[in-house]
Amino acid sequence: MNKIDTVIRYVAFSFSVALYFVLLPIILSYSLGYHIDFHKLSIYKTGILALRSNPSGASLYINGKSSAELTPARIEELKPGNYLIEVKREGFYPWQKEVTIRPNMVTRAENIILFPVLQEMEKINDYEIVNFAVTDDRRQIYQMTKSGLYRSNLDGTNPKLLASYSDWPDHLLGKGFSLDGKKFLFFNENGIWVIYLNVQDRLLKGKDIAEVEQVYKSQGLIRNAFWHSVSSHIVFVCGNDIDVLELGRGEEKNPVTLHKCGQTPKGVYYDAYSDSLYFDDSKEGGKKNLCRLDLREKTFDKFIQRMKKEFDVIYEQK
Repeated sequence: MNKIDTVIRYVAFSFSVALYFVLLPIILSYSLGYHIDFHKLSIYKTGILALRSNPSGASLYINGKSSAELTPARIEELKPGNYLIEVKREGFYPWQKEVTIRPNMVTRAENIILFPVLQEMEKINDYEIVNFAVTDDRRQIYQMTKSGLYRSNLDGTNPKLLASYSDWPDHLLGKGFSLDGKKFLFFNENGIWVIYLNVQDRLLKGKDIAEVEQVYKSQGLIRNAFWHSVSSHIVFVCGNDIDVLELGRGEEKNPVTLHKCGQTPKGVYYDAYSDSLYFDDSKEGGKKNLCRLDLREKTFDKFIQRMKKEFDVIYEQK
């Protein structure tokens, strides 16, 4: 072996050793999830993006650039930061969201629902409707039409005329079924109506199966109305007052004011399971408080009995 070959081998060996020590940190960094930013001469830890869509097989775009991956996808070695993610599939509305990739963490977006582009709507009514309501068990739909009250299946089939009533009020604020499922209320700012779904003459030929009655007409503005769990009373907010009325077809409704608020409550919630009314109340110049009015049956019965006694005393005095 001559001297030149020895020098060449020494240089090659030295270069290999130097290259090994240069590449080793880089290889180890990549294997541990680190990347090197040669422009900034810095090392950073990467993150992972996991995507899942329904339906699957959707195209993925990251900051406007198409990715070769289709959902479900797992994109690794992403530099930490914010990314605009778009998920697209033909025939569906696109989904997009800005996500934040954090180092050494998996950012997930696995509940992506792509909604189909509807080419045409299905009309399920035969008569011009004013309003409608779906039963709590989602089995039937009640249609308030200009020719009467109809009940049908959810797809509109088997419509049945329940009542010939057509004088429906405008600008309804709310509606709801009673807990026993036998009544339905709806209201606007000026009144409360109840539909009795099971009248006694429902089996008689030619008679209406349902009956509609305006149970309350207000001089003030009605804000909300709820069914009491017993389904024979309605609790409602009118102006600054929280009132209750007792139902009975064709009878006096006995409206009673349960509480007078300092101002009209803006937030009202009724929990039918505990018969509790939650509302905000503030006296003039005072702080606003969250209040709970207990209307459970025993408490409610005692209150009604006390009010009836007071009415009897007033009536006797008159």
